[in-house]
Amino acid sequence: MINKKITYFLTLAECLSFTQAAAVHNVSQTAISQYIAGLEDRVGVRLFERSPHQVQLTEAGKYYYEQVCAIRKAYEDTLQQLETIDSGFHGYLKIGIGVYEYCSTEDFFSEFLSRHPEIKVDIFQYPYSELSEKLRTGELDVIIGLAECEEAFARSEIETRLLFTSANVLTAGRSLAGRYEKPDAKEMLAGECLITNCEDHGPSSLQMLHKLLKEEVGFIPDRIEQTNSVNTQLMMVRAGHGVAIVPGFVADAQGADLVKLPMPSGENNRYRYELIRLLDNRNPAAGVLFDFAKQEEEKSS
Repeated sequence: MINKKITYFLTLAECLSFTQAAAVHNVSQTAISQYIAGLEDRVGVRLFERSPHQVQLTEAGKYYYEQVCAIRKAYEDTLQQLETIDSGFHGYLKIGIGVYEYCSTEDFFSEFLSRHPEIKVDIFQYPYSELSEKLRTGELDVIIGLAECEEAFARSEIETRLLFTSANVLTAGRSLAGRYEKPDAKEMLAGECLITNCEDHGPSSLQMLHKLLKEEVGFIPDRIEQTNSVNTQLMMVRAGHGVAIVPGFVADAQGADLVKLPMPSGENNRYRYELIRLLDNRNPAAGVLFDFAKQEEEKSS
């Protein structure tokens, strides 16, 4: 069991304020100070540099914080595994997916769960910028996302498995597209607002979008507006506020009230969507999932 008081250290390391740490734990500032002083005596090094105006972790403190976080996570994972076993499962997987992949993985997960009812699976959706980080920290065992998520790792760190590929399409409301005699993606991008859920950084960033647009149509539209979800993006498209570039497999873009137009490169520019895990991941259920993905790939080839 993790010593409850070690959370005093963790909180102080994160907020770097004795006053705030004391408030979080509803204890006096003196109690926090005494615990930290006692902890430093036990480990034999200073963990914090203190001044009247500032608290900072020492290099030793930073290392100690990283190790204690790893121990805490291992303990929490152990508790989760115990709960899983007690519920009758013999494995547990935490899987992260990006903003679009839910539209093209239902059959994959349905078949996997049918074949492996002994494995408990929790699936979480995150922006692409967070997927790789949560895989690295162990918050997720496996991620499904754009192949560009690999760029956060050395090739020797990860194992990947291609799940599917898809070209992008331009989608617009039918009434908006009706204003054009012969609507095409390039013409509409030049004349309409582009609505995107690209992030500020990561595999699906505005920088990536700008690169894509220059390659596909040779310019960046004058008006680009960001949203934070596929639902909001397509709601704005249906409202006639603009157009959106989305993967061709997105189910929400299939409605009769929307028009899908091929991008200039058409099917020649297909993006890869992959299963990715760290090679040092020790969760055997992750290996079962990768073996299943390999079998599915072999069946379809």
